[in-house]
Amino acid sequence: MNTSGKQSPGHERQPAGWSARRRRSAVAPASGPLGPVRLVLMLGTVAAVVTALVGVVLAASEPSELAVRKSLGVVNPPGPAGVLSFPNEVGPGGPGAVLTAAVADAPPPEPAGPPAAPVGEANPTRLVIPGIKVDAPLRAVGVTARREIEVPPLSARNLAGWFKYGPTPGEAGPAVIVGHVNTRTGPAVFQRLRELARGHLVRIGRADGSVVTFTVDGVEQVSKTMFPTERVYGDTAHPALRLITCGGVYNRKTHSYTDNLIVYATLTSVTFN
Repeated sequence: MNTSGKQSPGHERQPAGWSARRRRSAVAPASGPLGPVRLVLMLGTVAAVVTALVGVVLAASEPSELAVRKSLGVVNPPGPAGVLSFPNEVGPGGPGAVLTAAVADAPPPEPAGPPAAPVGEANPTRLVIPGIKVDAPLRAVGVTARREIEVPPLSARNLAGWFKYGPTPGEAGPAVIVGHVNTRTGPAVFQRLRELARGHLVRIGRADGSVVTFTVDGVEQVSKTMFPTERVYGDTAHPALRLITCGGVYNRKTHSYTDNLIVYATLTSVTFN
């Protein structure tokens, strides 16, 4: 998966959210292939952020148009011109909810709780999400030679990666954590990520002994050809967190999912040991 805030092909601008890390040598990843998903009519050229999060799913054929539409959670059928309809804002998510991509220019969801003040820089070391039984170590990830974000190895099922060219969790701006949904040997760290809903808590232990707690604001599932770079990586008025994994239909030919699942959260408390 490449959660590094990929840009449209031919664009050299870094995502706005990276301004919190100008002192670091951030690199904007490039896009990955979509495979057979031609239904999405290039409504945006922003590349997929998580093309490398690959899992093994039993699939007998390439995704059908119906399967792709279902994976996108499209609410309305195509209009006369074949344009897909999407909601105006990121939804709250939750078990059984149809996860739908918001319109391209929608802002991040409003905080579910009063935002806490930012804290200083400290690398994250552990991720705990009680609502979906996640308790996993964190390691820093960067970008590959292909200008895609690195991901934890598929052999490490219970390992998540923090994108080191963005803010550390708790600093001002959006911190990004990526993880696999599954591997060749079974479910991975973010296998239940789609069950999160507005109000769930995400706790991150940091190297300075602090624990930063984020409250989930919303969840969306988006096609990798329509990744909302600005919504995910754009500057925020408060410390924020983005959890990203793969979703949608698995394509055996490209060894990639059609979609990305994105969880938006806001820092709501900080404790120190």
